[in-house]
Amino acid sequence: MSSYMSRDKEWRFARIVAEANGFGLEVEQVNKDKPWGGYVKFSRQSLQGFREAYWHGFLSDHWREQLDQCFADAEKQGDGASLDAKLLLVSPGERLSLQSHERRSELWRVLEGPVIFVMGSSAENLSDREVRAGEVIKIPCGALHRLVAPAPSWGVVAEFWHHENPSAPSDEDDITRYDDDYQERSGSWEGRWERPK
Repeated sequence: MSSYMSRDKEWRFARIVAEANGFGLEVEQVNKDKPWGGYVKFSRQSLQGFREAYWHGFLSDHWREQLDQCFADAEKQGDGASLDAKLLLVSPGERLSLQSHERRSELWRVLEGPVIFVMGSSAENLSDREVRAGEVIKIPCGALHRLVAPAPSWGVVAEFWHHENPSAPSDEDDITRYDDDYQERSGSWEGRWERPK
């Protein structure tokens, strides 16, 4: 990574953390060591604040109902155990692995973009589309998906994890990778996907 890109990445993460602190959110983890960018994870005590800062007031009725249902499920479980909140930061020209999760569905709201979103039920039927700032995507549990930040723009996405079973919540190891530019070692590697030539 060039020194400019390295400084830009440091600046972006510092800005995101400062903004979150300004919203009164409690940052639980900052991971800027991912080759594609990184993420900022928030405490469960900050779920409502995260929702208000990055989601509330920006949603159509349909997406507000979807998010309300996630929060209703979390309230039934107590202490927000069925939800986690993160911001994903994807460096220009980079992409996440093509992946799926067994124990969570996800709601993504694009904050900065555009980004390219890839999803399908199998490697044979993937589709992609450009998603602009403000748009929302729902990723069902088990769906293959990938996020791409086309150069020259950073992609920033507000993400809610909705744990399918709060007594066995999803984590960073709940990932099956089908195609990975960086051969990340967390989770399982299926290797069933080949990039088109």
